[in-house]
Order: sequence, then C-alpha cells, then structure tokens
Amino acid sequence: MAVITLYAKAGCHLCDEARVHLEDLAAERDCELREVDIRGDAELFERYRYRIPVITLDGAERLEGQIARADVFALLDR
Repeated sequence: MAVITLYAKAGCHLCDEARVHLEDLAAERDCELREVDIRGDAELFERYRYRIPVITLDGAERLEGQIARADVFALLDR
C-alpha cells in the first residue's frame, strides 16, 4: 500500500487545499495518508517552511506549493 505524507502547518490555506485533495484520493484509492506538522520538528521546519505543502509518496518528494487535484490523483498512477 502506498504511503502518502503531507508536510504542512496550521493556518496554511494551500495545506488545507492539499489535505482535501488527499482525503478525496484516499476515499477512492487504496493508500495510507499521514500528515506531519513541520512546526513540531526544527529540521523539518527549516527544510519545508517556504515550500509547504509538500507531499511525498513512499518517502520521495513529489509535489509542493500550490497543488492541483489532478496532480494528487496522478500520484498513484505513476
């Protein structure tokens, strides 16, 4: 099963949009969703603070910034 992780933080509207797209994907496809708040880890905060949201698929960074629904759904088609 694919593991999709969303790196995000509260108050980020782009993160909220990406989360909705991921929840829609999980409702239709077999995958495990995880979400990590970058504010809980200084290293993650430095790595992603200007790039969020960032979506990884099985640990590999795939999408970041303004993320379209079609791009999220294409993650599992690659």
